[in-house]
Amino acid sequence: MKSLKRDLCFCLNINPLKLNSMKKLEFSTLYIFRLSVENLFGLVKATIDLALAVRMNFSEVTNAALNLLIGSNEKYQQVVKKPRKSELTDKLLLADKDRNERFAEIKRTVTLHLKGRNAEKKTFAQSLEFFFKPYWDVANKPLNTETSLFSEMFGKYHASADLKNAAINNGVDVLLLELEEVNHTYDVMYKQRIGEGAELPDESASAQKSSVCDAYTEFCNAIEQAANFAPNESIITLFKSMDELRKKYHALTPNGKDKDDDEPGK
Repeated sequence: MKSLKRDLCFCLNINPLKLNSMKKLEFSTLYIFRLSVENLFGLVKATIDLALAVRMNFSEVTNAALNLLIGSNEKYQQVVKKPRKSELTDKLLLADKDRNERFAEIKRTVTLHLKGRNAEKKTFAQSLEFFFKPYWDVANKPLNTETSLFSEMFGKYHASADLKNAAINNGVDVLLLELEEVNHTYDVMYKQRIGEGAELPDESASAQKSSVCDAYTEFCNAIEQAANFAPNESIITLFKSMDELRKKYHALTPNGKDKDDDEPGK
């Protein structure tokens, strides 16, 4: 490790002692997938505009990350600006928001019992946490995939008396039944929309949103690396400007000022 650091310092013409004393630059926390479709587009577009002004100072790797972000955002823009073709679109999105909020409440309740002092409730919570683990981040999946995963989850839940007992003892049994009903309602509307022949939201914005979030994260990682290991005035200025954007958009996310223990920062 010492040899690697010494070689890195030699390549970058940095005094090793100075490198040890340098504070690592890190972007502020931003849960980008929580951003609305429009806010995510605004964040990425503003970031690209800032980067294009100084890209002549980028390495090949950073330029490649920027090109990926530009390409992903161009596809995303086509979806964001495409007019909706069915009145069911808003109802589908509201139903999806409803089920995500209900599942988040269930997870919070289970997590609360995991941290509580009641040993019995903690044991039941551990069983539920293990059961929910494959579905913990289901809200980040394409909408129709989310529906299928929830249906699979409820099939397993109803087949297990132990899980039902654990849910009752943790006070989430009614919440689970309500979530199942909301998921079923979403599925019915989804199939009705297919019958209309209209474009489905998860075949457009949802799929592209995931791609542009990944590309944005990769570009931020590239700028972080450049700011820490190959800094120059343009890179540092860009880093600071991008970080200010992240802070601005973090405040626009639901509960944006509070860190959610159940969701990783990006």
